[in-house]
Amino acid sequence: MNLHEYILKNWKRTIRNPKDAKDANLSFLKIPNQYTTPCADGIFQNFYYWDTYFTNVGLLEDGLVDVARDNLRVMKMFIARLGYVPNADHLIFGSQPPFFTRGIFDLYQKTKDVSVIEEFLNSACVEMEFWKFDRITSCGLNQWGCGWTKVKCDATWSYVNERVGGLTEQEKKLDKIKVSQSFYAIAESGWDINVRYRRKGFRFDSLNFASIDLNSILYDAEIKIAEMAKVVKNDELCNEFVRRSNQRKELMNKLMKDKKSGIYYDYCFKDKKISRFLTGASFYPYAFGISSDKKSAKEIFDRLDFKYGLSTCEYRGEDQYLQWDYPHMWPPVVLLAYIGLKNVGLLDEASKLKKQYMETLERNFNETGKLWEKYDTVKGNISKTVEYETPEMMGWTAGVYEYLLNN
Repeated sequence: MNLHEYILKNWKRTIRNPKDAKDANLSFLKIPNQYTTPCADGIFQNFYYWDTYFTNVGLLEDGLVDVARDNLRVMKMFIARLGYVPNADHLIFGSQPPFFTRGIFDLYQKTKDVSVIEEFLNSACVEMEFWKFDRITSCGLNQWGCGWTKVKCDATWSYVNERVGGLTEQEKKLDKIKVSQSFYAIAESGWDINVRYRRKGFRFDSLNFASIDLNSILYDAEIKIAEMAKVVKNDELCNEFVRRSNQRKELMNKLMKDKKSGIYYDYCFKDKKISRFLTGASFYPYAFGISSDKKSAKEIFDRLDFKYGLSTCEYRGEDQYLQWDYPHMWPPVVLLAYIGLKNVGLLDEASKLKKQYMETLERNFNETGKLWEKYDTVKGNISKTVEYETPEMMGWTAGVYEYLLNN
């Protein structure tokens, strides 16, 4: 059995049906229809927001349209109840990268069925209001945030301290609530934990940054809401989201774009300067049409490209390396880098990335009989990190493989 055949056979092992007794008690908030989990077996047995988008990418490639639509219905249900899609059905005090709108558009493109837009468009607009009002910064761009109460943040401070092998002595003197809130904001990014928000005295100061990935995703959502509104002849909604997308793009070009290299970075509005850390998040503007600059996209690729794939962050010498960091290759970053490289015409680089990802997965599958959450771009094996043991995973690992196989 090759890897593609394994994926086709095992998608069903990730489907949960609340009508079945064994699945009925998995969710903190009861889910009314079938949905998928990242892991067939293992630690991630709940519904997770952004994981599910990349799962849907693979489901649509493999013709499992009804399962993908049901996943979107779960997101719609959460938006109706909470105003946003939570991190997971059991982690409801924050969101994750807002790929709901892109998921709707993917399904519409696959089916050419206007009922997809009619069913989900209003919910997409409701979600966008959460990001517009609850996660806005003084610079006009959006940030990851924290929905945990101060009591909860104080109670979980020791857990936060353990996430990175211990805080520094200087960090331990900081306000515990602010430290906890910053960590939970990073968790909302999905990139927990990463180096992107380092400032003097605090390595994880996420609440003082507008994030390049988030604002790129929101730009893409604004564009796609406008396109879908046009399909259903809602000109007022279309014009509103065109205006929002133009405003966001202008701010991103002004604040996040390095004038010398043309590369986009996270923006620290506290210090009024861009981050100094290059990561795979810098591919997002190319994936979502904010930039078409081939030279800067190639520089990112060259700096993150290693023997066995695309590292999420650069190598930084004798530094501490975290979960979303060098030398780990995370499937969602690979997919968006691949799309971005193709968008700007870097077809050789896109082809190389595709080959690296697929061959790394295939080789490890042949050795272990499984897919895994992330891979080591230097050694070519399953990643080992400081935070938790890398789990077996279908989810986005399989979804991105199926997309690359067919595109």
